[in-house]
Amino acid sequence: FPDVKSILVKHLDSAAGPYDINYYTYRALLLPSRRLRKTAEKFAKKFLRRPYLSAHVRRTDFVKHAHPESTPSLSVVAKALTTISEKYRLRSIFVATDATEEERQELRKQNRRIVFFDQDLGHPGENALVEQWIAVFSNYFVGTQKSRFTLNIQEERDLMGIHVDRTWNHFCKDTSTLCPKPNWFKDYFSKCSYRTKMYGKLYESLKNPPESLESPESPKKFDS
Repeated sequence: FPDVKSILVKHLDSAAGPYDINYYTYRALLLPSRRLRKTAEKFAKKFLRRPYLSAHVRRTDFVKHAHPESTPSLSVVAKALTTISEKYRLRSIFVATDATEEERQELRKQNRRIVFFDQDLGHPGENALVEQWIAVFSNYFVGTQKSRFTLNIQEERDLMGIHVDRTWNHFCKDTSTLCPKPNWFKDYFSKCSYRTKMYGKLYESLKNPPESLESPESPKKFDS
């Protein structure tokens, strides 16, 4: 099939292996291509200033059908991002999202430092992987509850050895703080040596973050 450029394998993440002590050994095999990783790294270097905050803001079917009970409004999201970035003195905010253009503009209106990956790589899967990789290397991450996209980012950050307090964070529906951290992978954490070797100095900068992130506390409360 000389014209085939990509192959979709549904639920490949489920085939990576059982959720046991060896899980991350299997999970480490699911690595985006070098081309996509480089695209993400170039984008972050050009449009984001370190230290930066990243977030996954799931919209579309999560809002009204799939998980309306745990998906926050854009106002709650914007206030949370502002609070976290100010508390930890994060200079840029990257948002990976499936939001409509109108929703993106609404978020930007509430915080002008928000940056989206607006490039079209010709395949939605490639765009998604680039967004995930930009979020993986952020100094602080917050995601959407019950989202596989969010979980992929958190797993990669675990593989990199990035602190759980800067990784396992989720938006809440209406509350004034971020939701409690889940702990279902905590006992299985093991640093992936070839990931850390691959990224060297960048990994060390995340492992030993700026002073403002050395001892993360619970983010300040904000009005919903």
